[in-house]
Amino acid sequence: MDVEAIVVGAGPAGSTAARELAVRGVDTLLLDRARFPRDKPCGGGVTVRCDALLPFSLDPVVEDVIHGAVIQMRHGRRVSLRHDEPLTYITQRSRLDHFLVERAQEAGAEFRDGQRVRQVTRLGAGGYEVAVGNGAAPDVHRARVVIGADGANGVVGSSLGYEHAEESGVGLEGNVPCPDGPPEWLRGNVVLQLGAMTGGYGWLFPKEDHVNVGVGCWKAAAGDLRPQLHALCRDYGIEPDRLESLRGHHLPMRRHGSALAADGSALIGDAAGLIDPLSGEGILAAISSGAAVAPVAHDYLRGERDSLRDYQELMERDLLPEIAISKGLMEVFYLYPPPFIWALQRSSRVWNHCAKLIRGDETYADVVRTGGPFAHIVHPLGALARSITRRRYGRP
Repeated sequence: MDVEAIVVGAGPAGSTAARELAVRGVDTLLLDRARFPRDKPCGGGVTVRCDALLPFSLDPVVEDVIHGAVIQMRHGRRVSLRHDEPLTYITQRSRLDHFLVERAQEAGAEFRDGQRVRQVTRLGAGGYEVAVGNGAAPDVHRARVVIGADGANGVVGSSLGYEHAEESGVGLEGNVPCPDGPPEWLRGNVVLQLGAMTGGYGWLFPKEDHVNVGVGCWKAAAGDLRPQLHALCRDYGIEPDRLESLRGHHLPMRRHGSALAADGSALIGDAAGLIDPLSGEGILAAISSGAAVAPVAHDYLRGERDSLRDYQELMERDLLPEIAISKGLMEVFYLYPPPFIWALQRSSRVWNHCAKLIRGDETYADVVRTGGPFAHIVHPLGALARSITRRRYGRP
Protein backbone atom coordinates (compact mmCIF):
# COMPACT_ATOMS: atom_id res chain seq x y z
CA MET A 1 0.00 0.00 0.00
CA ASP A 2 1.38 3.41 -0.96
CA VAL A 3 0.42 6.42 1.16
CA GLU A 4 1.94 9.81 1.93
CA ALA A 5 2.62 9.21 5.62
CA ILE A 6 2.82 6.19 7.91
CA VAL A 7 2.60 6.56 11.68
CA VAL A 8 3.79 3.52 13.64
CA GLY A 9 2.20 3.24 17.08
CA ALA A 10 -1.33 4.31 18.02
CA GLY A 11 -0.84 5.68 21.50
CA PRO A 12 -1.63 9.34 22.25
CA ALA A 13 1.40 10.55 20.25
CA GLY A 14 0.72 8.48 17.15
CA SER A 15 -3.03 9.00 17.03
CA THR A 16 -2.58 12.75 17.51
CA ALA A 17 -0.02 12.93 14.69
CA ALA A 18 -2.23 10.82 12.40
CA ARG A 19 -5.29 12.96 13.12
CA GLU A 20 -3.42 16.23 12.56
CA LEU A 21 -1.97 14.91 9.29
CA ALA A 22 -5.35 13.69 8.05
CA VAL A 23 -7.01 17.01 8.93
CA ARG A 24 -4.46 18.66 6.63
CA GLY A 25 -5.38 16.37 3.77
CA VAL A 26 -2.41 13.99 4.07
CA ASP A 27 -3.10 10.37 3.07
CA THR A 28 -2.15 8.71 6.37
CA LEU A 29 -1.84 5.11 7.56
CA LEU A 30 -1.74 4.48 11.33
CA LEU A 31 -0.39 1.09 12.45
CA ASP A 32 -0.24 -0.64 15.83
CA ARG A 33 0.88 -4.14 16.76
CA ALA A 34 -1.90 -4.62 19.34
CA ARG A 35 -5.58 -5.26 18.79
CA PHE A 36 -7.64 -2.31 19.98
CA PRO A 37 -8.93 -1.50 22.47
CA ARG A 38 -5.89 -2.52 24.50
CA ASP A 39 -4.53 -1.49 27.88
CA LYS A 40 -1.02 -0.31 28.73
CA PRO A 41 0.85 0.16 32.02
CA CYS A 42 0.10 3.75 32.98
CA GLY A 43 -1.36 5.57 35.97
CA GLY A 44 -3.84 7.17 33.61
CA GLY A 45 -3.41 10.78 34.69
CA VAL A 46 -4.15 13.27 31.91
CA THR A 47 -3.24 16.87 32.64
CA VAL A 48 -5.69 19.69 32.10
CA ARG A 49 -3.30 21.09 29.51
CA CYS A 50 -3.71 17.93 27.40
CA ASP A 51 -7.43 18.59 27.17
CA ALA A 52 -6.70 22.18 26.12
CA LEU A 53 -4.36 21.00 23.33
CA LEU A 54 -7.03 18.87 21.68
CA PRO A 55 -9.88 20.19 19.50
CA PHE A 56 -12.40 17.99 21.33
CA SER A 57 -13.25 17.17 24.93
CA LEU A 58 -11.88 14.14 26.76
CA ASP A 59 -14.99 14.01 28.98
CA PRO A 60 -16.26 10.74 27.42
CA VAL A 61 -13.25 8.83 28.81
CA VAL A 62 -12.66 10.69 32.10
CA GLU A 63 -13.34 8.45 35.12
CA ASP A 64 -12.46 10.90 37.89
CA VAL A 65 -11.61 14.58 38.16
CA ILE A 66 -8.82 15.21 40.65
CA HIS A 67 -8.99 18.27 42.91
CA GLY A 68 -6.88 16.99 45.80
CA ALA A 69 -3.61 15.29 46.65
CA VAL A 70 -2.43 13.40 49.70
CA ILE A 71 1.37 13.64 49.79
CA GLN A 72 3.40 12.00 52.52
CA MET A 73 6.70 10.56 53.50
CA ARG A 74 6.44 6.92 54.42
CA HIS A 75 6.09 6.83 58.24
CA GLY A 76 6.56 10.61 58.27
CA ARG A 77 5.03 13.95 57.38
CA ARG A 78 1.69 13.96 55.59
CA VAL A 79 -0.17 16.81 53.94
CA SER A 80 -3.62 16.83 52.32
CA LEU A 81 -4.16 19.56 49.74
CA ARG A 82 -7.10 20.80 47.70
CA HIS A 83 -7.47 23.06 44.68
CA ASP A 84 -10.62 24.78 43.45
CA GLU A 85 -9.93 23.93 39.82
CA PRO A 86 -9.24 20.43 38.46
CA LEU A 87 -5.62 19.34 38.84
CA THR A 88 -5.76 16.41 36.46
CA TYR A 89 -8.15 13.90 34.91
CA ILE A 90 -8.05 10.16 35.49
CA THR A 91 -8.77 7.69 32.71
CA GLN A 92 -7.71 4.24 31.53
CA ARG A 93 -5.31 3.89 28.63
CA SER A 94 -7.55 1.32 26.96
CA ARG A 95 -10.33 3.91 26.78
CA LEU A 96 -8.18 6.97 26.07
CA ASP A 97 -6.11 5.42 23.29
CA HIS A 98 -9.14 3.91 21.55
CA PHE A 99 -10.96 7.24 21.79
CA LEU A 100 -8.02 9.12 20.24
CA VAL A 101 -7.71 6.55 17.44
CA GLU A 102 -11.39 7.00 16.64
CA ARG A 103 -10.85 10.75 16.35
CA ALA A 104 -7.98 10.09 13.92
CA GLN A 105 -10.21 7.82 11.84
CA GLU A 106 -12.95 10.44 11.78
CA ALA A 107 -10.39 12.91 10.41
CA GLY A 108 -9.60 10.52 7.55
CA ALA A 109 -6.63 8.45 8.74
CA GLU A 110 -6.71 4.72 8.01
CA PHE A 111 -6.06 2.61 11.11
CA ARG A 112 -4.88 -0.99 11.08
CA ASP A 113 -4.37 -2.78 14.38
CA GLY A 114 -2.70 -6.15 14.91
CA GLN A 115 0.10 -4.99 12.57
CA ARG A 116 3.59 -5.75 13.88
CA VAL A 117 6.18 -3.65 12.05
CA ARG A 118 9.29 -5.72 11.41
CA GLN A 119 11.54 -3.28 9.59
CA VAL A 120 11.61 0.25 8.21
CA THR A 121 13.94 0.83 5.26
CA ARG A 122 15.02 4.10 3.67
CA LEU A 123 14.59 3.92 -0.10
CA GLY A 124 17.31 5.26 -2.35
CA ALA A 125 14.94 7.48 -4.31
CA GLY A 126 13.50 8.96 -1.14
CA GLY A 127 10.72 7.69 1.03
CA TYR A 128 10.45 4.62 3.21
CA GLU A 129 9.36 1.01 3.07
CA VAL A 130 7.59 -0.45 6.10
CA ALA A 131 7.47 -4.25 6.38
CA VAL A 132 4.60 -5.61 8.47
CA GLY A 133 3.80 -9.16 9.57
CA ASN A 134 5.21 -12.26 11.20
CA GLY A 135 5.45 -14.55 8.19
CA ALA A 136 8.14 -15.12 5.60
CA ALA A 137 6.41 -12.74 3.17
CA PRO A 138 5.53 -9.56 5.05
CA ASP A 139 3.14 -6.93 3.77
CA VAL A 140 4.98 -3.86 2.53
CA HIS A 141 3.78 -0.26 2.72
CA ARG A 142 5.57 2.74 1.24
CA ALA A 143 5.43 6.39 2.21
CA ARG A 144 7.45 9.58 1.89
CA VAL A 145 7.12 10.21 5.64
CA VAL A 146 7.44 7.75 8.52
CA ILE A 147 6.78 8.81 12.10
CA GLY A 148 7.83 6.55 14.97
CA ALA A 149 5.40 6.55 17.88
CA ASP A 150 6.15 2.96 18.80
CA GLY A 151 7.57 3.40 22.29
CA ALA A 152 11.01 3.26 23.82
CA ASN A 153 13.62 1.90 21.42
CA GLY A 154 10.92 1.10 18.88
CA VAL A 155 11.35 -0.41 15.44
CA VAL A 156 11.27 2.89 13.56
CA GLY A 157 14.10 4.43 15.55
CA SER A 158 16.15 1.23 15.59
CA SER A 159 15.73 0.64 11.85
CA LEU A 160 16.67 4.19 10.87
CA GLY A 161 19.67 4.57 13.15
CA TYR A 162 18.30 6.90 15.80
CA GLU A 163 20.10 6.80 19.14
CA HIS A 164 18.24 4.75 21.72
CA ALA A 165 16.58 6.52 24.62
CA GLU A 166 17.87 5.78 28.09
CA GLU A 167 15.65 3.53 30.17
CA SER A 168 16.25 5.64 33.27
CA GLY A 169 13.09 4.82 35.15
CA VAL A 170 11.14 1.66 35.93
CA GLY A 171 7.71 1.08 37.40
CA LEU A 172 5.47 -1.69 38.67
CA GLU A 173 1.72 -1.35 39.03
CA GLY A 174 -1.46 -3.29 39.53
CA ASN A 175 -5.19 -2.77 39.94
CA VAL A 176 -7.34 -3.36 43.01
CA PRO A 177 -10.94 -4.14 41.96
CA CYS A 178 -13.62 -1.90 43.48
CA PRO A 179 -16.97 -2.98 41.98
CA ASP A 180 -18.79 -0.19 43.85
CA GLY A 181 -16.16 2.40 42.98
CA PRO A 182 -13.06 3.49 44.90
CA PRO A 183 -13.24 4.38 48.61
CA GLU A 184 -14.98 7.69 49.29
CA TRP A 185 -11.84 9.30 50.72
CA LEU A 186 -9.92 8.58 47.51
CA ARG A 187 -12.51 9.90 45.06
CA GLY A 188 -11.29 13.16 43.59
CA ASN A 189 -7.87 12.62 45.17
CA VAL A 190 -4.55 11.03 44.32
CA VAL A 191 -2.06 9.65 46.84
CA LEU A 192 1.68 10.14 46.39
CA GLN A 193 4.02 8.43 48.85
CA LEU A 194 7.63 9.62 48.95
CA GLY A 195 10.78 8.36 50.59
CA ALA A 196 10.26 4.61 50.27
CA MET A 197 12.65 4.39 47.31
CA THR A 198 15.33 6.62 45.83
CA GLY A 199 14.33 8.63 42.78
CA GLY A 200 10.65 7.86 42.78
CA TYR A 201 7.32 7.52 44.52
CA GLY A 202 4.33 5.31 45.10
CA TRP A 203 0.82 6.23 43.99
CA LEU A 204 -2.85 5.43 44.32
CA PHE A 205 -5.11 6.66 41.49
CA PRO A 206 -8.91 6.19 41.63
CA LYS A 207 -10.59 4.72 38.56
CA GLU A 208 -14.21 3.93 37.79
CA ASP A 209 -14.21 0.36 39.11
CA HIS A 210 -10.74 -0.08 40.60
CA VAL A 211 -7.76 1.67 42.18
CA ASN A 212 -4.47 1.77 40.30
CA VAL A 213 -1.57 1.21 42.72
CA GLY A 214 2.03 1.53 41.63
CA VAL A 215 5.63 2.40 42.41
CA GLY A 216 8.32 3.83 40.18
CA CYS A 217 11.89 5.03 40.59
CA TRP A 218 15.31 5.32 38.98
CA LYS A 219 16.28 2.08 37.30
CA ALA A 220 19.67 1.87 39.03
CA ALA A 221 18.09 2.14 42.48
CA ALA A 222 15.07 -0.06 41.82
CA GLY A 223 16.02 -3.58 42.83
CA ASP A 224 12.91 -5.72 43.23
CA LEU A 225 9.90 -3.40 43.17
CA ARG A 226 7.39 -6.03 44.24
CA PRO A 227 8.09 -5.70 48.01
CA GLN A 228 7.81 -1.91 47.66
CA LEU A 229 4.45 -2.25 45.93
CA HIS A 230 3.17 -4.67 48.58
CA ALA A 231 4.33 -2.34 51.36
CA LEU A 232 2.50 0.57 49.73
CA CYS A 233 -0.68 -1.50 49.60
CA ARG A 234 -0.44 -2.40 53.29
CA ASP A 235 0.19 1.23 54.24
CA TYR A 236 -3.26 2.05 52.87
CA GLY A 237 -5.13 -1.00 54.12
CA ILE A 238 -4.98 -3.01 50.90
CA GLU A 239 -4.07 -6.68 50.96
CA PRO A 240 -1.42 -7.25 48.25
CA ASP A 241 -3.10 -10.45 47.09
CA ARG A 242 -6.00 -8.31 45.83
CA LEU A 243 -3.75 -6.83 43.13
CA GLU A 244 -4.66 -7.83 39.59
CA SER A 245 -3.04 -7.20 36.19
CA LEU A 246 0.41 -6.68 37.70
CA ARG A 247 2.71 -5.13 35.08
CA GLY A 248 6.15 -3.58 34.90
CA HIS A 249 7.29 -0.90 32.49
CA HIS A 250 10.25 1.28 31.58
CA LEU A 251 10.30 5.06 31.39
CA PRO A 252 12.44 6.16 28.42
CA MET A 253 14.30 9.44 28.73
CA ARG A 254 15.95 11.15 25.79
CA ARG A 255 19.72 11.28 25.65
CA HIS A 256 20.93 14.87 25.51
CA GLY A 257 21.73 15.89 21.96
CA SER A 258 20.10 12.89 20.28
CA ALA A 259 18.18 13.45 17.04
CA LEU A 260 14.39 13.48 16.90
CA ALA A 261 14.05 13.92 13.14
CA ALA A 262 15.84 13.41 9.83
CA ASP A 263 14.83 13.89 6.20
CA GLY A 264 11.38 12.33 6.09
CA SER A 265 11.28 10.61 9.47
CA ALA A 266 10.73 11.64 13.07
CA LEU A 267 10.24 10.20 16.54
CA ILE A 268 7.53 11.39 18.92
CA GLY A 269 6.29 10.57 22.42
CA ASP A 270 7.96 7.70 24.25
CA ALA A 271 9.81 6.72 21.07
CA ALA A 272 11.66 10.02 21.39
CA GLY A 273 12.18 9.65 25.15
CA LEU A 274 9.93 12.64 25.85
CA ILE A 275 9.04 11.90 29.46
CA ASP A 276 8.71 14.41 32.30
CA PRO A 277 11.52 13.19 34.60
CA LEU A 278 10.04 14.64 37.79
CA SER A 279 6.56 13.14 37.47
CA GLY A 280 7.22 10.28 35.04
CA GLU A 281 4.21 11.54 33.04
CA GLY A 282 4.38 11.19 29.28
CA ILE A 283 0.91 11.81 27.84
CA LEU A 284 1.30 15.59 27.64
CA ALA A 285 4.60 15.32 25.76
CA ALA A 286 3.09 12.62 23.54
CA ILE A 287 0.17 14.79 22.47
CA SER A 288 2.38 17.89 22.20
CA SER A 289 4.96 16.18 19.99
CA GLY A 290 2.30 14.52 17.84
CA ALA A 291 0.64 17.88 17.26
CA ALA A 292 4.00 19.54 16.54
CA VAL A 293 5.31 17.06 13.97
CA ALA A 294 2.19 16.98 11.77
CA PRO A 295 2.32 20.50 10.26
CA VAL A 296 6.05 20.10 9.60
CA ALA A 297 5.44 16.77 7.84
CA HIS A 298 2.60 18.29 5.84
CA ASP A 299 4.81 21.15 4.64
CA TYR A 300 7.59 18.69 3.77
CA LEU A 301 5.20 16.59 1.68
CA ARG A 302 3.99 19.71 -0.13
CA GLY A 303 7.54 20.82 -0.93
CA GLU A 304 7.54 23.73 1.50
CA ARG A 305 10.28 22.30 3.76
CA ASP A 306 13.44 20.33 2.97
CA SER A 307 13.08 17.87 5.86
CA LEU A 308 11.35 17.17 9.17
CA ARG A 309 14.22 18.68 11.14
CA ASP A 310 12.18 21.80 11.83
CA TYR A 311 10.14 19.59 14.18
CA GLN A 312 13.27 19.07 16.26
CA GLU A 313 13.80 22.83 16.39
CA LEU A 314 10.26 23.23 17.73
CA MET A 315 10.94 20.64 20.43
CA GLU A 316 14.25 22.29 21.32
CA ARG A 317 12.46 25.60 21.71
CA ASP A 318 9.30 24.53 23.53
CA LEU A 319 9.61 21.12 25.20
CA LEU A 320 13.21 20.01 25.69
CA PRO A 321 14.13 22.95 27.96
CA GLU A 322 11.22 21.96 30.20
CA ILE A 323 12.49 18.38 30.35
CA ALA A 324 15.97 19.62 31.26
CA ILE A 325 14.65 21.74 34.15
CA SER A 326 12.41 18.90 35.31
CA LYS A 327 15.44 16.58 35.40
CA GLY A 328 17.34 19.00 37.63
CA LEU A 329 14.36 19.39 39.95
CA MET A 330 13.86 15.61 40.02
CA GLU A 331 17.42 14.92 41.07
CA VAL A 332 17.17 17.39 43.96
CA PHE A 333 13.64 16.52 45.01
CA TYR A 334 13.91 12.73 45.11
CA LEU A 335 17.29 12.70 46.80
CA TYR A 336 15.75 14.20 49.94
CA PRO A 337 12.03 15.11 49.73
CA PRO A 338 11.20 16.09 53.39
CA PRO A 339 11.89 19.84 52.87
CA PHE A 340 9.32 19.84 50.08
CA ILE A 341 6.67 18.29 52.36
CA TRP A 342 7.56 20.83 55.03
CA ALA A 343 7.16 23.71 52.55
CA LEU A 344 3.79 22.40 51.32
CA GLN A 345 2.51 22.26 54.90
CA ARG A 346 3.51 25.83 55.64
CA SER A 347 3.24 27.79 52.42
CA SER A 348 0.12 28.26 50.32
CA ARG A 349 2.36 29.91 47.72
CA VAL A 350 4.34 26.69 47.24
CA TRP A 351 1.14 24.66 46.81
CA ASN A 352 -0.28 27.24 44.43
CA HIS A 353 2.80 26.95 42.20
CA CYS A 354 2.62 23.14 42.35
CA ALA A 355 -1.07 23.17 41.42
CA LYS A 356 -0.45 25.48 38.47
CA LEU A 357 2.43 23.27 37.37
CA ILE A 358 0.29 20.13 37.55
CA ARG A 359 -2.54 21.81 35.63
CA GLY A 360 -0.18 23.20 33.01
CA ASP A 361 -0.92 26.84 33.86
CA GLU A 362 2.78 27.30 34.65
CA THR A 363 5.88 25.72 33.17
CA TYR A 364 8.97 24.48 34.98
CA ALA A 365 10.74 27.55 33.65
CA ASP A 366 8.10 29.73 35.32
CA VAL A 367 8.62 27.95 38.64
CA VAL A 368 12.39 28.38 38.46
CA ARG A 369 12.03 32.05 37.52
CA THR A 370 9.82 32.66 40.56
CA GLY A 371 12.23 30.82 42.83
CA GLY A 372 13.79 34.10 43.92
CA PRO A 373 17.36 33.70 45.16
CA PHE A 374 17.19 29.91 44.70
CA ALA A 375 16.40 30.01 40.97
CA HIS A 376 20.04 30.08 39.86
CA ILE A 377 21.05 27.04 41.92
CA VAL A 378 18.51 24.50 40.59
CA HIS A 379 20.90 23.08 37.97
CA PRO A 380 23.98 23.03 40.29
CA LEU A 381 21.92 21.29 42.98
CA GLY A 382 20.71 18.82 40.37
CA ALA A 383 24.29 18.06 39.38
CA LEU A 384 25.23 17.54 43.04
CA ALA A 385 22.24 15.26 43.62
CA ARG A 386 23.10 13.30 40.47
CA SER A 387 26.68 12.86 41.65
CA ILE A 388 25.57 11.57 45.07
CA THR A 389 23.08 9.18 43.52
CA ARG A 390 25.62 7.79 41.06
CA ARG A 391 28.06 7.11 43.87
CA ARG A 392 25.36 5.19 45.70
CA TYR A 393 23.67 3.32 42.89
CA GLY A 394 25.53 3.86 39.63
CA ARG A 395 24.04 5.80 36.74
CA PRO A 396 20.44 6.95 37.55
